Amino acid sequence: MTVFGSGTVCYLAHRPAFRAPHDFQILLEVALDERGTRALADDRAFGRDAHTFLPELFTLSELDPRAARPRTRFRGTLMRGGLPIACEVEARVRTVVYFAALDAPPDPVATHLCFGQAGRLYLAHRIARRPSFDQIVTARPVPGTATDLTGEPLTDPPALEFARAESIIVGQRSFAGNRLRAGEIAVAAFPSDGFLVELAVDRQIRLAAIDSI
Repeated sequence: MTVFGSGTVCYLAHRPAFRAPHDFQILLEVALDERGTRALADDRAFGRDAHTFLPELFTLSELDPRAARPRTRFRGTLMRGGLPIACEVEARVRTVVYFAALDAPPDPVATHLCFGQAGRLYLAHRIARRPSFDQIVTARPVPGTATDLTGEPLTDPPALEFARAESIIVGQRSFAGNRLRAGEIAVAAFPSDGFLVELAVDRQIRLAAIDSI
């Protein structure tokens, strides 16, 4: 699982594949125990990044919030690269941000998932059909660009805070294709909320190709 977030907010993103048992796209907001929180903070204080979490063995479908008794805790090893920095770390699930089996009927329109707060939004590529790619980036709204779906400016822009992932459509402005790149400005449509806004892509957290092999 990819580890990312800032401050006291910690996210885990399962690294999916089009084969069992990893054929799920899962995003979690978690609270690490004291050992894990301290190790992660100390590592980041030295500018170290690219952390992962290797969980104990369990069936990923147990994280489905629709399950009769969804799993709310699991243990694992916090790593940077191939180096363990804390073992037997407990992760407590605060919020299942997104959970979907890759063989579920795809949304015919949505391209990305948006979650986080206005000061620190995250965009994850919504994985639907194979081959595909797994990408997570940080983004921020461009002030004064919120409009309704017809393009009329909004005098009272919506608060961009999403504890659970919002399915959105990312379109083109200076957006160069499906993969988002740092420095690009993407136009994001939030159909369920009825508005458009420009999002500035700040940093890439993860990018990896996914195929059927």
